[in-house]
Amino acid sequence: MTGERVDLTREPSWRELLEFHRSESPVLYEKIIRHFLLVLIEEGLMTLDELEAQVSRVAGDADFLHWSNPNRPAPSLSEGAVDELRNIVRETAADLWSDEKIEDLIYMAIKKDLALRLAEMADDPFSSWREIGRESLEFSKMPIGGATLSLSDAMGTRVALIRRLLSDQLEYLNIAKNVLTIRDFSEIMSRVIGPEQGLGKLGGKAAGFILAHDALSKARRQGRAVGQFKTPHTYYIRSDVILDFLKANGLGDLANIKYREGDDLRRQYSILQRLYRTGRFPTYVVKRLSGILKTLGEVPLVVRSSSLLEDRLGAAFCGKYSSLFVANQGSLHDRMHELLRAITQVYASVFNPGAIQYRKERGLLDFREEMACIIQPVVGRRIGRYWLPAFAGVAFGSNDYTWSPRLRREDGMVRLVVGLGTRAVDRVGEDYPKLFSPGQPSLRTVVHPDEVLRYSQHFVDVVDLAENRFVTVPLDQLMREAGNRFPAAPQIFSIHRDGQLIPAMGLMLNVDQRDIVVTFDGLLERTGFARQMKEILDVLGETWGVPVDVEFAHDGEHLHILQCRPQSRAGHYARVEIPAGVRPEDKIFSASRFVQMGQVADLEYVVYVPGEAYAELEDYEKLLSVGAAVGQLNRILPHRKFVLMGPGRWGSRGDVKLGVRVDYADINHARMLLEVARRKGDYVPDVSFGTHFFQDLLEADIGYLPLYPDDPGEIFNEEFLLGSPNSLADLLPDRADLSDVVRVIHVPAVAQGRLLDIIMDADLGRALAFLKSA
Repeated sequence: MTGERVDLTREPSWRELLEFHRSESPVLYEKIIRHFLLVLIEEGLMTLDELEAQVSRVAGDADFLHWSNPNRPAPSLSEGAVDELRNIVRETAADLWSDEKIEDLIYMAIKKDLALRLAEMADDPFSSWREIGRESLEFSKMPIGGATLSLSDAMGTRVALIRRLLSDQLEYLNIAKNVLTIRDFSEIMSRVIGPEQGLGKLGGKAAGFILAHDALSKARRQGRAVGQFKTPHTYYIRSDVILDFLKANGLGDLANIKYREGDDLRRQYSILQRLYRTGRFPTYVVKRLSGILKTLGEVPLVVRSSSLLEDRLGAAFCGKYSSLFVANQGSLHDRMHELLRAITQVYASVFNPGAIQYRKERGLLDFREEMACIIQPVVGRRIGRYWLPAFAGVAFGSNDYTWSPRLRREDGMVRLVVGLGTRAVDRVGEDYPKLFSPGQPSLRTVVHPDEVLRYSQHFVDVVDLAENRFVTVPLDQLMREAGNRFPAAPQIFSIHRDGQLIPAMGLMLNVDQRDIVVTFDGLLERTGFARQMKEILDVLGETWGVPVDVEFAHDGEHLHILQCRPQSRAGHYARVEIPAGVRPEDKIFSASRFVQMGQVADLEYVVYVPGEAYAELEDYEKLLSVGAAVGQLNRILPHRKFVLMGPGRWGSRGDVKLGVRVDYADINHARMLLEVARRKGDYVPDVSFGTHFFQDLLEADIGYLPLYPDDPGEIFNEEFLLGSPNSLADLLPDRADLSDVVRVIHVPAVAQGRLLDIIMDADLGRALAFLKSA
């Protein structure tokens, strides 16, 4: 039946299958026969000497049998002899193996051939994505089961695909090649947007997300208690699309602004953002996004950054690049315009001064950074005019700042909020997330009902479908809108009544919305959520080989994993005992809450923002100028030789009155940040473990300590902090008008040449700052 096509919609006999490939694909046929031969030899059913003898007898070539003279080349087989060799191998297989085994080996050879072709294409910079996608799809159609690829063949193809599509970072490759399979890539590539030719990747955030999904799915199949989870249906814009965007709009010359400094960089970044917003996208991008919007419909979307450098081991870039929510309502034209505008904003964030400073400190400034994007439907449902998940948050495999001596680092920590998870990862000036340890969820941060009420969440981040934008709404307003339709309400809320907190049961009818308190008591006490999160953190930590942080959202029915990356961690320090003989006048402050282990020695400067003076500022620009002055001091004071002290929550979004407005580039040279909470004011440190701001402190090895001066037994030396000469006007003459609000104390000048030490003893839960004797 040479030349006759086989109907591949039915199961052909193995002889028909071989004849088909001999006619249509001689090279593949040769590989199948070779595979037969190797298996026959491996199973001890044939030797090469026996095969050569049979070929020699049939072909009548005695010279072939006795060619082993070392002084002359080995003879070659004639075409007839080669044909006979193939026939002998095939018929030997037919005599010794079952039809099922032969068919299985044929598919095995085809699978190996496809895998190797895939690897060759992935490694070839000139191969097109369409070709790689087509071969990937063909491989995914191969029957599952039966003979499998050798580990070496599978690894080679996995590594080639990972390196081409996800990441060429060796640390990631070493992990991912043991988790991802070749079949995974067909589904991924069907949802990738990019030019036909190109070497763009999906970026670090996408790589972590894909790896987490596969690792958890594999763990669940193996019986691990990771529970039921989902991941959003995700689309990816490759990192080389930004290169086409820059070329189409003549913006490539702006790349060098990353070498500018300080205020000049900030000005250039502001200009760049406007230029990017007016840019046009290539036709292939618009066409593909149009199809995606039609498929998804009017559901809110999130556009996440996923740069080449992002979320890698040792450089997480937490919060450095933009991730934006898109309401995605209205006509297709309006929705497209909104989506493209969000993508340009993510692109522009490559030059965010905080990101540039972060790269500079890690020797990454000269790396050719490219920005990929992730587009996902926002997890949640419609509640009145709003779209939001029931709850969301971020979980950490290791907790370096424990609130109970019974907690261990490996118990982990979760920040949990109602609504969008932005309030879990951003510092907010006026609110509190739920903190709990998935390893020991019964150990609470606060216990008394009045404290639970005060330190609970009062505002919720949502997508307003009527206003077509991301907004923050008061909890009671959201609950009025929700009525009795809020998903998983009994797990999330409690009722504050007569000074007590009682469980929210049923539909919460006849409940004043102002009495509803976010406690998550039902979730932690009556469901397996904490146990599930602990197992997920353990599985992913084992996969990465280090503790991880995981962002997630819950729609009231299903947990959705959104992101995973190696966790930024504080350095580990040996215990140093607090000296017993420090004179009272040499003690500057003490602390006994959330104390970590460590010592900060030989500090030359204290930058102190007194809470009362800050609170008296009424002008908004004046409040912002305090943060600007701190940023200027950060650039001129001796690196790592000064600490920052001040009220409230530094670096928070929201009311600037509740904390000094700074970003990473304004504090990155400080040795420690000390947030001060006074009972006579509204300044309360968030103890914001897990926010992007806090992760910045950990990665930069900037110590953190909250101070509660009004707690019984605490020391707070205001004579030193308020009475010492202020060096601000000498250092920053143009900021002399802020001398009442920003105090710069040059320690050796006021302490007879002595320096400041801060010793923190986590075992005792005590910290002391004192002037060290010379």
